[in-house]
Amino acid sequence: MVILNFTLSEEGVSVFHDALACMYKFSDDVCLEARKDKLTLTTLNISKSAYVCFTFAANRFFSRYHFEGNAQYRDRFFCQLYIRSLLSIFRSRQGGDSARDKDASIERCDVAIDDGPGKKSRLIARVSCRNGITASHSLPFESKPPTHAKFDKDEAGNRWSISSNTLRQLMDHFGPGIELLDINTDDDDHVVNFTCFTDKVQKRGPQSNEAVLKKPLHTNISVEMAEFDEVDVQDKLHIIISVKDFRAILQHAQITSGELATYYSEPGRPMKLSYSADGILCEFILMTVGEQDAITQKHKNTRARASKIPKPGPGPSPASKPDGSVASNQAKEVRKPAQNPPQQKTPPRPRQTQFEIRPPPVPPRPPVTARSDRSDSPLFVEQGDEDQQWEPVDREDEDEVDNARVEWNATGEPFTGKTGCARQ
Repeated sequence: MVILNFTLSEEGVSVFHDALACMYKFSDDVCLEARKDKLTLTTLNISKSAYVCFTFAANRFFSRYHFEGNAQYRDRFFCQLYIRSLLSIFRSRQGGDSARDKDASIERCDVAIDDGPGKKSRLIARVSCRNGITASHSLPFESKPPTHAKFDKDEAGNRWSISSNTLRQLMDHFGPGIELLDINTDDDDHVVNFTCFTDKVQKRGPQSNEAVLKKPLHTNISVEMAEFDEVDVQDKLHIIISVKDFRAILQHAQITSGELATYYSEPGRPMKLSYSADGILCEFILMTVGEQDAITQKHKNTRARASKIPKPGPGPSPASKPDGSVASNQAKEVRKPAQNPPQQKTPPRPRQTQFEIRPPPVPPRPPVTARSDRSDSPLFVEQGDEDQQWEPVDREDEDEVDNARVEWNATGEPFTGKTGCARQ
């Protein structure tokens, strides 16, 4: 059964390919989610530090769009596909080199998703060229719900917006091997600074322990606030993001020629970048770092190293000594009867951990009787009256589980919802 079918024009195929090429710089897989009014492409990188979402309006972007649900997918359909395979399908074709050659450019592209009981789940794309050639592609997919990142722009107090073409010129000043980008403002000079650098170090020589920067280039680019459409950022606030992610966003934003809007709260909290074009909305959520995160990480490493230092004890136990000779083995056998009685009389020392690795001796098992209260048994965890894990399945809750939502709070306040990973 055909659940979804749509048609792309020549321009639509190019825009669709550009969106996939941008997402391929973040991940190898893409989740396709289809509804009656829109088609959404989402991906999350492997470190879960960057989220990308492209939304295509059904009535503005596509030449033809039709979604027909079934018993399994009533309101929406979702699947996961390989981006590299999609790029080969929606790639642009070259036209004729001379007047005698026929035009080989794409005229239209018809896409259909066939899925249902007893059928192979696959995406079928039929590309029609102006020279009379029609290419058909069949791509299998995996039924996997998409992951959506939640970001509240109202909670982000810092924001600025600028033309993507103006911001694209910054990439000409980014040197090779640069990893981090520090964005900060200076109200005294009325500029926004973009400072790119790297923090990788290497040893000066094979026999020297002195560490130096691997690429000591430190570039600062100042842009006047008059070039921005809106600037509302705390003075001297430094927020650091990945240059690789920012470069990929700017390369695609230049194609759409839209206005790039940025929202964030403080270092260590997510940043949202978004821009739109005719019938397409592009959204990126990037995790940031700052001086506070560096200090916190330094303290964590110090505590981790301190926890690894062994604490002095009363002395090594006989069992920990290596068996060096037959005499040592005989000495252990002589001491063994003397140590067994104290171990039987001494009660086990209470553990401070949450889980009991070795439970204490229990009395002989009484006759088997039905028990309604199992709170004394170490095999069961005491549960509250509001636990609903054994209640009948609620279809509405089941729909919520089908769609994971990674919720990032821009203000750092703890999330007060039912769960940190919601389904939509």
